[in-house]
Amino acid sequence: MGGLFWLLAGVGTGVVASWVGERRVFVGEHPLEGRVAQGERISKAVIGFSDMHDSQLEGAQLPGAVIGLINLEEASFHSADLNHAVFGLSNCEEVAFTSADLNGAVFGLCNLEEADFSHARLRGAIFDACNLRDATFEGADLTGAQMKNCQYDGVTLPDGQDWSPTIDWARFTETGHPHYWRAG
Repeated sequence: MGGLFWLLAGVGTGVVASWVGERRVFVGEHPLEGRVAQGERISKAVIGFSDMHDSQLEGAQLPGAVIGLINLEEASFHSADLNHAVFGLSNCEEVAFTSADLNGAVFGLCNLEEADFSHARLRGAIFDACNLRDATFEGADLTGAQMKNCQYDGVTLPDGQDWSPTIDWARFTETGHPHYWRAG
C-alpha cells in the first residue's frame, strides 16, 4: 500500500510541475505592472501572495491567469484581456474592470465590493460566494454567466437598475428568457 501512495504522489508532483512549467509565476514583489505598461502579453500567469493595491494594469493582456491570495484594492484593469482568468480568495474591492474582457473568468470567494464591471464582457463568467455589494454591472454582457451564493446588496444591474431580492438574474444571463436584456 505504501508503494502505491508514493507512486501517486510522484505522478501528482509531475502533473503540478508540468502545469507550473507552462506558466509564468509572479509572487510577492514583482515587475508585473511595468511589463503590462510595456504591452507585454503574459498568457497563463500565476499571480499571488502580494499586495498590488492601486496598481495600474489598464490594457493588461493576462488571458488564462490564475490570480489568488492577493490584495488588488483600487487597482485598474480597464480594457484588460482577462478571459478565462481565475480569481480566488482575493480582495478586489473597488477594482475597475471597466470594458475588460472577462469572458469565461471565474471569481471564487472574492471581495468585489464596489468593483466596477461597467461594459465588461463577462460571457460564461462564474461568480461563486463573492461579496458583490455595491458593484456595478451597467452595460455588461452577462450572457451565460453564473451568480452563485453571492451578496448583491446595492448592485447596479446591466440595465442600470438597482438589484432587489426579486431580480431574476436569468434576465441577463439566459438568451431564452422572455425578458432577456442584451448589452449594447
